[in-house]
Amino acid sequence: MSLLMLRIALLLCAFLAWPLKAATVTNLYQAEVVLPDTDRASETKAREAALAQVLVKVSGQSTITENEVIQKAMANSRVYVSQFGYGSQDGQQTLALAFDRGQVRNLLTQANATLWREERPSVLVWLVKDANRNRDIVWDQSGSVLTAQLKRAADQRGVPVMVPIGDFEDVTAINIPDLWGGFVQPIAGASARYQPDAILVIRMRQSAADNVDLGWQLFADTPEQLANSQTMPAEGRAAGSTADALKQMMDQVADTLAAKYAVPLGGAASDAFAIEVANIRTTEDFFALERLLTNLTSVASVNASRVQGDSVIFAVNLLSTENAFYQELGRDTRLSRAAAALPGTEPGGMSPEEKLQVLYAGVESDTALDPDAVDVSATLAQPRIERNQFYWRP
Repeated sequence: MSLLMLRIALLLCAFLAWPLKAATVTNLYQAEVVLPDTDRASETKAREAALAQVLVKVSGQSTITENEVIQKAMANSRVYVSQFGYGSQDGQQTLALAFDRGQVRNLLTQANATLWREERPSVLVWLVKDANRNRDIVWDQSGSVLTAQLKRAADQRGVPVMVPIGDFEDVTAINIPDLWGGFVQPIAGASARYQPDAILVIRMRQSAADNVDLGWQLFADTPEQLANSQTMPAEGRAAGSTADALKQMMDQVADTLAAKYAVPLGGAASDAFAIEVANIRTTEDFFALERLLTNLTSVASVNASRVQGDSVIFAVNLLSTENAFYQELGRDTRLSRAAAALPGTEPGGMSPEEKLQVLYAGVESDTALDPDAVDVSATLAQPRIERNQFYWRP
């Protein structure tokens, strides 16, 4: 199939867009902060606080404002603002700001920081509160102030969270000892209906007045993966007023998730280079692969430059380094190194298609290559499988 025909076929099936599993966070570049007065000094301080919130959300780093480049930029926060207005929150006047995403990304690049894109893992939160030796699960439909405080803390870090609604199915699917003890199987089973990308279990003990002590466990897997995973959950603790403890915890959780999903900016980003992916047999395969590459945080643009048999060669422009790109690409199980797809190491036991997978073919798409006429013994003795050759497993 020629590249032109493939593009036409893609237009016909564009409505079959590959579903993104992660949730899309839409307010990463917006912040609303309390404005105690309308004088210039108060507005400047509020604007700096709002920019700091956005930089933390976008970078995924709670300590980003300790960066020297960021600290210098904070003194000129006005240049990053794209929109502003006034509002109110809990009876207090607020300054609502939107920041230019291009300017923010450039600043993070200059600071050699990280970028955590809008597509982020959805987190299901199981919260058990222990007050006077009475333990209860906090459900979303209960209208608890804890739910509102939790969601506000998550919103400040750009983490999409869900709280179980607490209907009959939830109540009968799990019990408090399972959650308090962190038992994986019942937690995974009860969470499956919500299809989250990660599961957060919080154990909260109320102490004097409004103060609480809480411990948390983050299972950074889907319920299906969690049921068979041997990976230990991330854990942490926080204490203080309920709002402060939840904010501390969400900072820890967001930093943990960002360490997995955010990619480094700055450094020596490469110019355009090519990757080759084999086993692209349908337009759906092509469309899913192109969308996968385009949505990678480390990628600026992707263009299919050549179709050769069932292989497609993509020209890729990066926002980050090649190592960051390959690290991010390796998280998707649909792609594997081309060498991993080869069943043997002897040329006699290979099919013509398998011989072609061994060769890095620098030929035009319309040029025929006869596998039986190729001496692959030297190639197999010294494999020429490059790091930019992959095999697609839909």
